[in-house]
Amino acid sequence: MLRVELTQARPGMELAMPITHPRNPDIVLLRAGFSLDSKTIERLDELHAREIWIRYPGMGFVSQHICPEIVRAGRRLSAAIGKAFDEVVTEGGAHLDYAPYRRAISDLMERLIDNPRAGLFVVDLASSEIPMSRSAGQGCFLSLLMGIKLETYLILSRSRLGMVARDVSNLGMGALLRDVGMLKLPAEDRWRWRSASDETDPAWRDHVRLGYEMVRGEIEPSAAAAVLHHHQHYDGTGFPRRLTMGGEEAPLAGEDIHIFARILAAADTFERLRYPAPAGAGEPEPEPVPTVRVLNRMIRGPESAWLDPIIAKGLVNTVPPFAPGSLVTLSNGLRCAVVNWDPCDPCRPEVAVLEKNALEPEGFREPREHLDLRHEPDLSIAEAEGQDVRADLFFPETRDEFDAYRAQTELICRQPAA
Repeated sequence: MLRVELTQARPGMELAMPITHPRNPDIVLLRAGFSLDSKTIERLDELHAREIWIRYPGMGFVSQHICPEIVRAGRRLSAAIGKAFDEVVTEGGAHLDYAPYRRAISDLMERLIDNPRAGLFVVDLASSEIPMSRSAGQGCFLSLLMGIKLETYLILSRSRLGMVARDVSNLGMGALLRDVGMLKLPAEDRWRWRSASDETDPAWRDHVRLGYEMVRGEIEPSAAAAVLHHHQHYDGTGFPRRLTMGGEEAPLAGEDIHIFARILAAADTFERLRYPAPAGAGEPEPEPVPTVRVLNRMIRGPESAWLDPIIAKGLVNTVPPFAPGSLVTLSNGLRCAVVNWDPCDPCRPEVAVLEKNALEPEGFREPREHLDLRHEPDLSIAEAEGQDVRADLFFPETRDEFDAYRAQTELICRQPAA
């Protein structure tokens, strides 16, 4: 199976995954195996579908990374929170019913546990047209995946809880509701933030306090604390500041920030960088920024100081810069499909070489050969997600730089003997 942009869809392509309604994921519009025609492609464009998964010769093994049940569970979660957000905005003081979100998160967790191979961030779960609900759903899913990947770090960071510390359901709840306070801001404040993304805006900064007041006593304290502190930065430059015993404000930094909030900070930053705001009122949503460009900025750019170093490794181990099943173009012009990746060297995946006309009916042939870019020093990825990404590639400076498993093992070794 291949992931292709809707603009690349052609009549005769067969869907490898079902397509659900963007506002009601329980309604299946097209089932797997459906053969596309021109009218259907036009209708999908009207529904703002951005990409589809198609069947492709010799690429069936990519399906191990994609679980339709996980996708549907995540989209149900996004749809539910989107509906609730809309009700709060339109009805003013509407009260959020948290029980459905707990059930939806539990459902998503069960799917992830039952399908461990699908525990990668390789598909956009949230197809909602509402930016806030899309952000909530995507951030929740990514936070859960990172929490699972960083299980040992969770246990060490919350050692007083024992093995219960690895339960990430409250992390998911905090991630889902992290921006709920935005609903209490005046519309002009929300739009000013969407337009300028100015993190110094005091009105926007108040959304964490408003959100905390909304959820406090309704969800577990660890989840509520994550809502309050998900804009804290590891280097101490985030907000809100805490009051000292002397009544002075002081930054919250490093491991003084709850680990749930540190994970949420990474997920939230990824989401905001990948989905930039429109240029102005009435303007269309910009195309998502290529994943590799976002990761490069978070690993090598100014945002890197904001992240817990171990959680940064967890992010890179969870989000492939070039997801299995996606199309890329190599520096020598070859069109390829990504088939595998090494999280310790994520920008040098294994690829399958396709025909030049791979997306035309006559080009539907099994890949000619596989190339492991870790062993091809003269080749690199030049284009992905329709954009030139040569300047966005990042490579490990040491073999262990992005190894989250090793980083957690070393933490265990440094623990004092009981």
